[in-house]
Amino acid sequence: MGRRGGRTRRSWRVGSRKAADYIIMARIQDQALTSLITRFPELVGMSSGEARELHVTLFGPFRSSVHGDALLTRIEEVACRPNHLSCTTGDLARLKGMRGGAIALTLVPDQELTKFYQRLVSVLPQVSLRCTWIDTPPGHRIFHVSLRFNIPFREFDSFWKRTVEIPPSNEYKLEKGKESVTSLRTYLKSCDSPIGIFRIAIMRRGSLWKEYDLPQKIWLSRKESADPRGWERTYHQFRVREGLELHGNARGVSPQQFLISDLHLGHRNIIHYCRRPFFSSREMDEVLIGNWNCRVSPGDEVFYLGDLCHGRNAPPAAEYLSQMNGRIHIIAGNHDEAIPGAVTSLTLRHGEREFLLVHDPATAAANFPGWIIHGHHHNNHMGTYPFINAESRTINVSAELLDYIPVSIAELCTILQQVHPGEKIGTLKEARARTGPPAH
Repeated sequence: MGRRGGRTRRSWRVGSRKAADYIIMARIQDQALTSLITRFPELVGMSSGEARELHVTLFGPFRSSVHGDALLTRIEEVACRPNHLSCTTGDLARLKGMRGGAIALTLVPDQELTKFYQRLVSVLPQVSLRCTWIDTPPGHRIFHVSLRFNIPFREFDSFWKRTVEIPPSNEYKLEKGKESVTSLRTYLKSCDSPIGIFRIAIMRRGSLWKEYDLPQKIWLSRKESADPRGWERTYHQFRVREGLELHGNARGVSPQQFLISDLHLGHRNIIHYCRRPFFSSREMDEVLIGNWNCRVSPGDEVFYLGDLCHGRNAPPAAEYLSQMNGRIHIIAGNHDEAIPGAVTSLTLRHGEREFLLVHDPATAAANFPGWIIHGHHHNNHMGTYPFINAESRTINVSAELLDYIPVSIAELCTILQQVHPGEKIGTLKEARARTGPPAH
C-alpha cells in the first residue's frame, strides 16, 4: 500500500509538472560591470534585493508552443547572422517589477543588436503562448543590466535616493571637454569601447538550457557553456572573422614605415580595462606579435609609441623585441622600463606632412604646426582622443584603435587626405570604410 501510494504521488508530480517558461538573454563577460554590481550594496549602504550574473534579458519569460530542436531552430534563424553584438552603457534607471523595484544601468544597443532584437520579436511571438507584459507589444524592451532587483517597494525610494546621492569616485578624472556622468558611473572602471556580446543564452525553468555562440555558429550545452576555456575558442573565431588576427603574409613592398602604440604585452588586466577580445595574456601576446610579423617585414621601420609591456609576470622588453620584425624606434611610454635607444619624442616627415610622435599627447608642444601622433589613451577617451581628431590635429595609434595591427604611414597619409576640418573618426576600421582596405 505504501509503495503504491508512493508511485501514485510520483505519478501525480510528473503528470502535473509545470510547463516550461523560457527566457532569451545575452550573457556578458565584462569585469568592470561585474565588479560594479558586486560593490553596489557597499557603495549605496543598502543590501536589499538580489543580484545575478551579468546579463541582458532580450525576450521573455514566455511559454512556447514548440520545444526542443524546433525552438532552437527558430532562435538560430535569428542568431546565426551576426558575428557579435554590442552596446554601450547609458544612464541610471529605476524600473518596477512584479516583486519589487530594480535599479539598473540602461544600455544603448548598436545597430546590429537593434536589428537582432527586431528579428527576435518578429519570430518568437509566433510560437509564444504567453509572454510577460514587458514584451507586450513586442519590441519595447528597455535594454539594461540590473545592479539590484526585487528591492521591496517599501524600501525602494530610500535605496534610489542613496544611489543618486553617492559622491563621485576619488579615482575618476573627468576628461576635458567631456560631459559629466552620474556619480555611480565614476566607479565603472572601463574604457569607452562598446561591450561585446558573443553568446545568446536560453534559460528554461530558471536554469541555463542552451547557449548559442555567435562567432562559432554553434549551440553549447550547459557544461560546454560553463567551461572557461571555451571562451578562448569564441574569442579566436571572433578575431578571425573581424580581421583582428592575421595568419600568413600580409606585408607590402619593403621598405615601409609603420606606427602602433600600447601593446601592453604580458599585461592581463589591460584585457579587462580596454575590453580586448582575448582570453589570457599569453594568447594576447601570441596574437599581437603574430599580427606584427604578418604585417611588418624585417626590412621595414616601425615607430613604436610606448608601453610595450607591463605587468608583474611580463618578460623584459628586450625579449619581446627580439621576436618582432623590423627596425624599431621606441618612443618611451609611462609604463616602459629603460629601453636602450628609446626617446621621448620624434619628428617625422612623410611627403609634405610633418608629424610629432609622442606617447602622451599632453607632452606635445602646443605650437607644433603638423599632426601629433600619440598613444597612451587607448580606447578610454574616444570623445577627445579617437583615431583621428582633426580639430586638435591628433592621431591616436593605440593598438585597440588599429585592430591590433600596425598601420603604415603611407596609408595614414591617404586617410588624412579625406578628413574634413574638425572631423573625428573613431577607429582605423571606420576610416577604411571610407578609403578602402590598405594596399599591400
